[in-house]
Amino acid sequence: MAHHRRIASIACALALAACAPSLPSGGHYARVNGIRMFYVVRGSGPPLVLLHGGKGSGEQFHLQVPDFEKRHRLIIPDLCAQGRTGDRAGPLTYHAMAEDVVTLADQLGITRFDIMGWSDGGDTGLDLAIHHPDRVSHLVTFGANSSPDGLQPPDQAWGDTATAAAFGEDDRRDWQRQAPDPAHYREAMEKILTMWRTLPQFTPEELGSIRARALICAGEHDLIRPEHAAALAHAIPGAQMWIVPGASHGAMLEKPREVNAKVLEFLAR
Repeated sequence: MAHHRRIASIACALALAACAPSLPSGGHYARVNGIRMFYVVRGSGPPLVLLHGGKGSGEQFHLQVPDFEKRHRLIIPDLCAQGRTGDRAGPLTYHAMAEDVVTLADQLGITRFDIMGWSDGGDTGLDLAIHHPDRVSHLVTFGANSSPDGLQPPDQAWGDTATAAAFGEDDRRDWQRQAPDPAHYREAMEKILTMWRTLPQFTPEELGSIRARALICAGEHDLIRPEHAAALAHAIPGAQMWIVPGASHGAMLEKPREVNAKVLEFLAR
C-alpha cells in the first residue's frame, strides 16, 4: 500500500491543518542563513518555539495555539523548504534547521526558550538542545527518533525507495498552497526523503549531553518503535516519557486536550 502509516498520519495532519484557520496574526518574514523564513508570533509569557513535522508548517499547531498562547509567547516558524519558507542550495538537515531556529531567536532577542517539536520538529529540537544547551530550558518531543532505524520496519522500508510522487496529489497541493516557489515541490520532497533515510544520527553521548528538562512522547500506535522512544528518553539525563494512549504519530492532533494539558503542566515546572 503506497500510503503506509507514515504518509497516512502526516497526510492526515496536513489535511487537518489545511481545513483549520491559518495563523496570520503576527506573521513575519526574516532573512535567516540564506533563506526567507516565515514565522508567527502569538501570546505572551516565557518563549515557546513550536517546530512542525516533515513537509508541514506551523499551521499543524492550530489545536495547541489557543491554549498555549495564554501562557507563553509562541514563536512558530516554517522550517526550510516547508510551509511559507524558501529553500537553499544543499541538502536538508536537522542540524541546519536547528541553526536556523537559533538565528531567528537571536534576531528576536530571545536568549533562552522552550521547544515543542513534532516528528521532524522533535528531531530538530533534539539537535538544538545538543548543540546549544545554554539556549533550551524545556524540550518536548512527539514522535521523534534518534536514528532512521527507530521507525517501524514497514515505514523504514517504504522510505528506502519512495520518491516525491509517492506522497500523492493531495500532499502536493497542500505543499504548493503555501510554498513561495510551487515549482520547487519535487526537489524539496527529494531532500526530505533523503533526510529521512540518513538522519538523524544522534549518538548516546550527544543525547547524554542534553541539559534541558525533557519530555519524550509518542503515540501508542506511533510509527516510531516504542522501544526506540524508550531508549531515546533513557539516554537523556532526567528525561520523562509519555506514551499517549490510543494515539498514532499525530497525537497532538488526535488528542489535543490531553496533549495540551500535559505539555503545559510540564513546561510550568
